[in-house]
Formats: sequence, C-alpha cells, structure tokens
Amino acid sequence: MIPEFDVDIRRDYDVETLHTGLSAEDVARGFTDHHEYECLGLPSWEQAAECLTQEATFLARAGRSDAPEGVEAILDELRDADDLGYAELMAYTFRWNDVGVAGLSLALSAARIATFYSCSGGLDEHHHAERPTVGAVPDPERARLLARLAEEHSCGVEQKYGRWYIYGRSVTDMHGLGRAVLVARDAFDALPQPSWTEGLSQLLEELAEE
Repeated sequence: MIPEFDVDIRRDYDVETLHTGLSAEDVARGFTDHHEYECLGLPSWEQAAECLTQEATFLARAGRSDAPEGVEAILDELRDADDLGYAELMAYTFRWNDVGVAGLSLALSAARIATFYSCSGGLDEHHHAERPTVGAVPDPERARLLARLAEEHSCGVEQKYGRWYIYGRSVTDMHGLGRAVLVARDAFDALPQPSWTEGLSQLLEELAEE
C-alpha cells in the first residue's frame, strides 16, 4: 500500500517575497535549519529521469503490497537481500532522499531550483514530516511555472521565510509532479540560470575533500 494523508491542499505563496539572492556557498553548505539534507548539486535531466524511472518501479510494487507502508517494506527486503546493491541505489540514484520524493527533488534540482529538504512522510516516528514534502527555493520565474504544475497535479505549496514547502496527499502525487517538471524541462531551461549555480560544482568538490 501507499499511504494517503488527510491533507488540505492549498497554494499559499507570494513570489515577490521569495528568498532570492542565494549564493553557491549558501546552497552548498545549507541555508536552513534542516541540517541533515545534503545539497544535490546540479544534476542533469537524464539523472532526474533515471531517478523517476526507478522510483516509479518502487511505487508500482508498493501499490500492490499489503504492507501499510509498501515502499518501506520493499526497501527493507532489498537491504536484507543485497545490502551493497541497496546502498548503491540509495546513494547514486536516490541521493539518500526518501523514495517517493527523491524524483521530485532531483527534477527540481535539474530545473535549477534549490532544494533543502525532503521527506516522504509516514505512519511512524522514522519520518520528520507528517505528509510527503520537498523544500525548495525557486526564483520568481521558475516559481510561477512550478506553481502551475503543482496545481495540475494536486500538490500544495506553503511558503515560509521565503522558502517553499511543496507537499501532497501521497508520494504518488509528488512523483507525478516530478514527472511534470521533467516534461517541462525545455521551459525551465529557457529561463536564465540562477546566480547560485555559478561555481557550485567546484565548491561541492572542495567541500567533499575537507
């Protein structure tokens, strides 16, 4: 099973008060109190597509599972059967994001929207969020495009301190939004690159060597 949460979907935001002016160092080192989230860097659309493809496989299996949290059950099975394969999949495909929100996180990063948080939500204390959530900071142009896609795929937007918390009733909705961002890649690519992208890759390499 894939849990569905009792969530009132709203889109409450103001593009004029978004947290703009992020630097590469802000994004690389983190600019919120969500300390455990690691910067996803500048993934390609191809990497985002691979993540979404793998994620779709897990979600399809989870939907057929009798376990209350099908995705968690399937991941536990994989870890028990192939610990190394599990670690490689989580590290290189999902970038240690929860399956169900990883695809959206990678797609947003490929669209050059800075991400800072992700959680698939859950029925136990393992999850921080009470609902599937991805934290992101788009520039105004990307925000307008993303808001339209979120509305089309029944996802909500809550703005706090100029940052967006994108959420849905289930990870299926979040995955659908990730797919929509991927489909809209040309529209995102046509927008000017945010200033924080300049030098980010090099800075992340330097930080990894520290």
